[in-house]
Amino acid sequence: MRWLRKLLSGKAKNEAAELANDRLDISQREAIERRLPLERSLEDNLDAIRTVVGPSKDLMIRQLKVGQGQIGTAVLHLEGLSDSSLVENIIRTLGLGTFQTPVGSASKRDIFDEFKQRLLQSSEGREVNTLDEVWDGLVNGNSAVIFDGTPKALICATQGFKTRAIEEPSAETVIRGPREGFIESISTNIALLRRRIKSPNLWVESFILGHLTRTDVAIAYIKGLASEELVQEVRQRVSRIQIDGIIESGDIENFIEDNPFAVSPLVFRTERVDRAVSMLLEGRVCIVTDGTPFVLVVPMSLPMLLQAPDDYYEKLPIGAFLRVLRHVAFTSSILLPGTYVAVLEFHQELLPTQLLLRITAAKEGVPFPVVSEVFMMELLFELLREAGIRLPRAIGPAVTIVGALVLGEAAIRAGLVSAPVVIIVALTAIASFTVPTFSFGIAARLTRFIFIILGGTFGLFGVQFGILVLVLLLASLRSFGYPFLSPMAPLVVRDLKDLYCRAWRWYMDTRPLLEGAREPVRQAKGQMPRPGIEKEETEKPGRGIGGKWRRRR
Repeated sequence: MRWLRKLLSGKAKNEAAELANDRLDISQREAIERRLPLERSLEDNLDAIRTVVGPSKDLMIRQLKVGQGQIGTAVLHLEGLSDSSLVENIIRTLGLGTFQTPVGSASKRDIFDEFKQRLLQSSEGREVNTLDEVWDGLVNGNSAVIFDGTPKALICATQGFKTRAIEEPSAETVIRGPREGFIESISTNIALLRRRIKSPNLWVESFILGHLTRTDVAIAYIKGLASEELVQEVRQRVSRIQIDGIIESGDIENFIEDNPFAVSPLVFRTERVDRAVSMLLEGRVCIVTDGTPFVLVVPMSLPMLLQAPDDYYEKLPIGAFLRVLRHVAFTSSILLPGTYVAVLEFHQELLPTQLLLRITAAKEGVPFPVVSEVFMMELLFELLREAGIRLPRAIGPAVTIVGALVLGEAAIRAGLVSAPVVIIVALTAIASFTVPTFSFGIAARLTRFIFIILGGTFGLFGVQFGILVLVLLLASLRSFGYPFLSPMAPLVVRDLKDLYCRAWRWYMDTRPLLEGAREPVRQAKGQMPRPGIEKEETEKPGRGIGGKWRRRR
């Protein structure tokens, strides 16, 4: 066996020496790195690691002697990713008391097992056998302990890199509701979900995507509530992604959506913990990606894009009114400019005479047709909106508002556009701001230009044709096999209570039929508030003064 170990050791040294060749491509380097095992010689292991990593100043190597036999040991960690105090605890554990304990007399063969038990008493860790596993532990903030004479290493948990504080997402603000939002740390995000759903049936499966970035990705779902077919589909779509790097959850979204040519998003994304938890409770699956606060939720439907947390946290009349207003505003943001163009160009008889005369008088002297006016002003407003997003936050809104006022007034005075067109474009912009989902708002803005062209070409018939085609396209979309227009198409009557007008919370006793069919009942029936108290409730101890409820009179 010795000759075999020497042969393998010599082969490993030759492969490690090949990494010094600057002409190797990244795929060739990765293939060699995956084959490199840990050697018995500590110096050979350190030389191989230095060859793999190169002149990286953040790689910290602390060498020391342990035991009576002065056995060489090295502690490796990456500066900035590890907590220095935890690393010092490991070094202190290795150095203190080794001459007075059984560890001091341990041989090279036994010292690994001795220190494995000692180190694992104070920190979480595992045993690895290859250089690739050692590096994987280092880049995740852990520390590696390598002993001379042992072809293995101990990976000890010493994560300590800084993360952003938990705060309310700026893009999904609420008046009433939790202020917690996801951050860029996947472990923190999973802990936020665990904090809300304390059941052991919240299962989390981990993946590593990107052979260069090695990004941690996890799918979270409630076992027994989410459909097993859905979980298996999510697992397959995520695991088959073969790419060099994952930077943001949008990279994953591009690989797992059902229809890549659809303008509307087919995967829901959110920064709010409460929204992700509520969707998990409906039987959906969350995809959490390290390095981004945006959590993906599948499957999704169109009503989810027009719902906001305020709808559920406020009383029913307020939440229902806001939701109906949001649906009307969203529809107006798509159809209003195209309908205005169609009426003025082809159907002027639909307008009252006085209004038509005022619009005609305002348009006098404008050298462009109505469709050109609206199209030009819409493009101008989109430019201002994009500029406001890219500019620094302190001056972005001011530039957008001032730019819109100044350019609009200057365009009217110059006779390039009429005042009614500016009003229509302003109303459309205000209506588009009511959409709570940014990605869906962009899809609506793109659709708006199509309706302007149809209205200017074919009149109201073109607008009607566009609505028909749009409905057909939306009805054909799927999100992980689930209908995008559910519960409208297919029609699910019992789910309509949470579509346009929200129902009372005590009345919503069932989950969505398609997503939560495995466990459809979410709460007990008959919980409508009543002014009186049931007779049996008065007999229960510990209720009110004297241990009993007092019946209201």
